Amino acid sequence: MAYTGGTNGYAAGAESNSSALDYALETTYNTPPTGAYQALRYTDFSLDVNETEAQPDEINDVPEMAESVLTGRTTQGSLSGIMSVVTYEDMLAGIMGADWSANAVSMGNPGSDVLHASDTSFMDGVDCLQTADVTSAKKFPAAGNLIISDPDCGFVINVPYTKIDTVSVPNSAVFVFGNGMLNSAAPLLKQCYGVMGTGSVKLGANSTYFIPSILNGKLGKAFTFRQKLANNWRLFSGTMVNQVQITLQKSQPATVTIDLLGSDMAVSTSDISSSVTPRTATPLIDTVEGFMGCSIFGNAPAGCIQSATITLSRDSSGQDTGMGHVGACGIRFGSFKAAMEITYFFKDYQQFTDWKNGKTGPVTVGVQGRDGVGYQFTVLNGVIRNPKAPISGKNSTVVATVSVTANPIPGGGTFAITRVSS
Repeated sequence: MAYTGGTNGYAAGAESNSSALDYALETTYNTPPTGAYQALRYTDFSLDVNETEAQPDEINDVPEMAESVLTGRTTQGSLSGIMSVVTYEDMLAGIMGADWSANAVSMGNPGSDVLHASDTSFMDGVDCLQTADVTSAKKFPAAGNLIISDPDCGFVINVPYTKIDTVSVPNSAVFVFGNGMLNSAAPLLKQCYGVMGTGSVKLGANSTYFIPSILNGKLGKAFTFRQKLANNWRLFSGTMVNQVQITLQKSQPATVTIDLLGSDMAVSTSDISSSVTPRTATPLIDTVEGFMGCSIFGNAPAGCIQSATITLSRDSSGQDTGMGHVGACGIRFGSFKAAMEITYFFKDYQQFTDWKNGKTGPVTVGVQGRDGVGYQFTVLNGVIRNPKAPISGKNSTVVATVSVTANPIPGGGTFAITRVSS
């Protein structure tokens, strides 16, 4: 007779394969929601309790420390995974302090596009952008914020427009900003085009105008993460995203590492969620067929890109604690900060010359999955720091490294992500 069935009691402990992870946005800080949670794909999760204690050395005739006293408890750790579209967008929104928009749209300069700054000879002196690409302009929202980028001179601004006029000027669409809206960009206008606050300038052939899917903003977002372990749920509440690092490297899939900082952990014997949304099923993003290119101030490095590392963080963020609270009373989200490091085979001095000349402007890198959907990551106003081209040994190809620091642009904005599809 053949043996049938399986063997019970074989596991030495809980298996990681059955350790489901999900999360939800907290509507009230440090209060685990009871609504829908989102199941998450991941490769590593190390968020755990971090306790501090004091053990005073009381004076007595016994040479031993006194009992320890708990002085605080928080949670700290990281979440890692392979990049795929949608999967980590809530975490990216958390670090960027903004919500994703479905209105991402962009257009290029078809030629002879003009930026009018208080030019009394055009549209009664209202600040505006005139483009010949009427068809593309009609795809933009009726009103919103427009990022205008001319990488040939490092001109990048973020300016609100009130309407798109396709009637007043024949064969043109005019993004109307309002009187004096370009005042904050006057130094850039002077630097790039020789116009100080007033006049009309013809934008460069590589100019683009776009609304990204997400741009860093002012929202504070805290999450509850749940990890099912041995039939119970560990609840990590009051958790902020403190840093996100996206690594794009040759011969490797795109990866993401998310540093988390939370208030406390509790163990629940019951499922507090009303439902759990299944994990995303979007394709993993690779860096071979999925690489969409890299541009530094409008120019692609002449040599093949070897890697690009994007680091998004919150400067001076932290937790506030007080008496009567084991965990944090609240959190400080600090200031958004972005940086990018790019390595490539050294073939010419383009990027090194840009560094020496103090050039600034947009720096972009893009990747996608096999379905043609991916992300364009953009440092809106980057400056190169510490370019390097070391010689590593005989019979080797020189690899150059440039570090890009992100500065804010006039009108606000440091870093943007755009969902793209081919």
